Amino acid sequence: MGLVFLLVLLGVGCFYLAYREQKPFQEIKVKGEALQKVVVQEAGSQEADPMERTIDFAALQRINPEIVGWLYVPQIGVDSPILTGQTDIEYLTKDFEGAYSPLGSIFTFAGARLSDSQVYLFAHNMASGQMFGSLKQFTNDAFLAANPEAYLYTPERVRKLQVEDWTYLQADDPCFSSRESQETARVTLVTCVGYFQTPKRLAVETKVVEERTAF
Repeated sequence: MGLVFLLVLLGVGCFYLAYREQKPFQEIKVKGEALQKVVVQEAGSQEADPMERTIDFAALQRINPEIVGWLYVPQIGVDSPILTGQTDIEYLTKDFEGAYSPLGSIFTFAGARLSDSQVYLFAHNMASGQMFGSLKQFTNDAFLAANPEAYLYTPERVRKLQVEDWTYLQADDPCFSSRESQETARVTLVTCVGYFQTPKRLAVETKVVEERTAF
């Protein structure tokens, strides 16, 4: 499935979801919170370093073998699994269990590896703030300066990310199809802008500033 088609569907989905998300968003919120209790082990106190968190990927793999990672951006309420499907658009309309959900999941390209030097993570811009609905907060300079950290977990490694900048991109921007190796490992969080069929995407750029082997 073409990249532009994926990004167009992301925008169309946001328009559709504006009025369809209320009941599903409550159900997914409950499911997501239940999942966190099962698979996320915090390291001691609430002030503990998120780099010391442990994610039970064995349990996640039993739920869905297409779960490849976990994204934690506490300042915008993101604490969710990352999926990769057989196609680039599969998890636009599936939850982490693989069941239909208009909210979709956080996902990356089919066949992509989270160890790549450039990773793109996509999710819907939900009015409820779920998925990447609060990503736009990073467009506020004061918020970004006060909340620059995010965390990416895989079965092998934990990566601390630092939010550097944000930009608006077109759905067909060549950067999405580029496979050039980056000198500094980067993770870009991408969502649609507004609830109309638009080619504009919000891209929040982060770089890896610390990593360790997973426990």
